[in-house]
Amino acid sequence: MDRKMLLNRWHTYFEVLTVGLAHPCIPSFPPVYSPVQKITVEETEAVLMKMKPGKATGPDNLAADL
Repeated sequence: MDRKMLLNRWHTYFEVLTVGLAHPCIPSFPPVYSPVQKITVEETEAVLMKMKPGKATGPDNLAADL
């Protein structure tokens, strides 16, 4: 195969890969305006005690090894 045919083949391959892979729209919902209960110290401590040490942190960057 010559270079032009090879490039055209790769172009076609990647074009087929990306067709129809658009992300679906994220649905939006109106905000809910209602009272939010405060989180108590006891609730926080109970959840922290359930966390397993040595695990990777999540998006909040809170480790169980406090």
